[in-house]
Amino acid sequence: MLDVQRNRGNPLLHEVIFTRKVMWVHMIAGATVIALLLFHELFGWFGAALAWYLVTLAAMVGFMNEFRWCQWIIAALFAAIAAAGIYFTNSVFPSLTPPKAPLVPHSLLPIWVGMTNLAYGVGCLLMLFSSQVRRAGLVGFTLW
Repeated sequence: MLDVQRNRGNPLLHEVIFTRKVMWVHMIAGATVIALLLFHELFGWFGAALAWYLVTLAAMVGFMNEFRWCQWIIAALFAAIAAAGIYFTNSVFPSLTPPKAPLVPHSLLPIWVGMTNLAYGVGCLLMLFSSQVRRAGLVGFTLW
């Protein structure tokens, strides 16, 4: 059994390595977004982002265990966070009044939200159209 787990994903090693990188970037970027929302003292958005992040982690586990439909769920969740970021930048941010002493200045919000939108938009396209990601999901893999 341990030998099976050790060699899991070896038939398509390059595809698995690429998909692991995509997953690690998501895990780091998602945690960073959650932390920045907390530091900007946007607690409602922080809670929503935390719930979104936990759902994406559950979908990632399913995808890594060869459930093909989880790839589509991850792509939809990536598109949802990009759309939420666009909504935040266009509708919420202009009417936002910053607290007296936020940990992170509110002038940085449009910069990192825009970069996150771009990153998750690219991630959504990778999850939908990348043959490497599709093949890695067919054989199953782990993050290490």
